[in-house]
Amino acid sequence: MRHFLFYETIFIFLVFLGTTIFSNQVWATSLNSDLVTTSSNFSGTVTKVIDGDTLDVTTIEGETITVRLALIDAPETDESGFDEAKNFMTEQCLDKNSEVDPDNNQGLTYGRTVAVVYCDGVNVNEAILDNGFADVYQDFCDVSEFADSNWAQEHGCSSNNSNKDNEDKVESSGINNNQLDNNGKDLDCKDFGEKNIPVGGNDPNNLDADGDGVGCEG
Repeated sequence: MRHFLFYETIFIFLVFLGTTIFSNQVWATSLNSDLVTTSSNFSGTVTKVIDGDTLDVTTIEGETITVRLALIDAPETDESGFDEAKNFMTEQCLDKNSEVDPDNNQGLTYGRTVAVVYCDGVNVNEAILDNGFADVYQDFCDVSEFADSNWAQEHGCSSNNSNKDNEDKVESSGINNNQLDNNGKDLDCKDFGEKNIPVGGNDPNNLDADGDGVGCEG
């Protein structure tokens, strides 16, 4: 009976020990998987250039991270300019030291970290735009934390969305208010970028509702 209790105690101890070791391994693995996150800057070496806006960076810990350049829209494989964009990025980054600054406003995109990348100190997001091998990805100008950067603004990621709205408006200084527009269309106050417009005696657009010579009053 004593032998049975002794072996039973040994068995329970071994089961407890094995469970503890396994739990520690799982916990350690979880910690290692979080060494590089989309919100933390990291460094490494560019080991592969996939195309003009996608790179593989191998960190000093040996982990390979696929990085998508923030706000960059380079030609796809079947599009004109693909080879030129990829060759430019290869020359700028392949086998060079890189610093990666992830976009905190974007998570992983198809398993890729969206970021600004510096290869040997050069901002390659900016460089590929400056050299004309890619365009600003304007669909993400309202999302990316880098949209207000000088390089993004200069290449079309304008924070002033009123410019587009104003394209549909007619500048009052450029129009004779006594005429219809070039297409013969009757103009309304919403077509002008200002209020209190002098219309004179002839008001074919009916801007002056009270006949005092001033249209679109407000």
